[in-house]
Amino acid sequence: MAPSAMVCALCLFLFHLQTTRANKAVTCNSLRCGDVDIQFPFGLKGSSQSPRCWYYPNPTFQLSCLNATKTILTLPRFGNLIVNSIDYETQTIRVNDPNGCLPKRFLQKWNLSDSPFILNPMIYGTNPYNLTFLRCPSNVTDSSQFPLLPISCLSDNRNYSVVVSWSPPVVSSPMMSQRCELLTRALVPIPMMDMPMWPFWPDLNIDLQLVWTQPRECRDCAVTAQRCGFSKTLQLACFPRDSNKGLSRSARYGLAIGVGIPGLLCLIGVSCYICGKVRMLTERRGSRDFPVTISLEPVPFVMGLDGATIEKYPKTLIGESGRLLKPNDNTCAICLSEYEPKETLRSIPECNHYFHADCIDEWLKLNATCPLCRNSPDPSSTLSFSSFSPTSSLHSPHSSQ
Repeated sequence: MAPSAMVCALCLFLFHLQTTRANKAVTCNSLRCGDVDIQFPFGLKGSSQSPRCWYYPNPTFQLSCLNATKTILTLPRFGNLIVNSIDYETQTIRVNDPNGCLPKRFLQKWNLSDSPFILNPMIYGTNPYNLTFLRCPSNVTDSSQFPLLPISCLSDNRNYSVVVSWSPPVVSSPMMSQRCELLTRALVPIPMMDMPMWPFWPDLNIDLQLVWTQPRECRDCAVTAQRCGFSKTLQLACFPRDSNKGLSRSARYGLAIGVGIPGLLCLIGVSCYICGKVRMLTERRGSRDFPVTISLEPVPFVMGLDGATIEKYPKTLIGESGRLLKPNDNTCAICLSEYEPKETLRSIPECNHYFHADCIDEWLKLNATCPLCRNSPDPSSTLSFSSFSPTSSLHSPHSSQ
């Protein structure tokens, strides 16, 4: 009975952690602007709140309410941003451009160093990506040989389109220098989960997710369904919410966790105790134990191909005459550069699409799919393919060996 007693004691301890702490503070009611719930550390300009109801050491936490429908956050070196949601448990705020064109902000020299916010590292990693903004004719961006999606809010679809690409190599390609105009190079935060879609860029106009690093103490208050604020001694602390307003969604969630997890642990402890008793009785009766071994093998998750597999894909050297494998397709779909004589190409056997060898090698290391048809090449099929030479002007580097 000792193991179950220890489990129940642990259950009581966990439940005790969910109880609120009694501490008196200034009454601070939640405010709303549109669909956004405004709580500490945020305040609302023009309200009758006490200064202790928001994190006054940093004026950036003062929000504005535009026409009683739009919540505005003003960041130094970034300007005004519309707030779409605030998550106080994860200390995350989702913002966007009030005019619906967030990429236009990235064209300027933006900086978050003078604010309490940083880019959410769980979404964007450690650093933004250096991208190139180009203005190209609309008929060029609509072609199948130009797989860059235009930014609609920066483009005039009838005359020109603004697209983005890596910095470099796209800008150095002959086709880009002749048809497109370089606007600027800028740092752009891109969600890491969208990177395998390159070169088909995601929508750069989606909400920007920021997290605030100070004050950190309020996260524990939100998780335990309490209110964060300044005490009479101007120390940050957690306070119980007003009881006459009923339980909020966060409070109900915390109560479910506080009761559900201890209850589950107690149930597991009682089940283990009963199973032990049954096993002892079974052994006394001379029953055989049939051990069951369950082997859980990890499921491999491969983002790209290894170097040995990539080297098995056919390589082709373009001859002196410059004749191409397919007359209607003379551009690499990855770097968008036209094929030149004596350049080495590599093809994917499954779909017979070909690219610059250097371009497709880097692509396959990150993503095991064809950039054009998105088919996944079968690594085993490379053993039955060899370098091809469809025209007399193409020379395979393997044929000379």
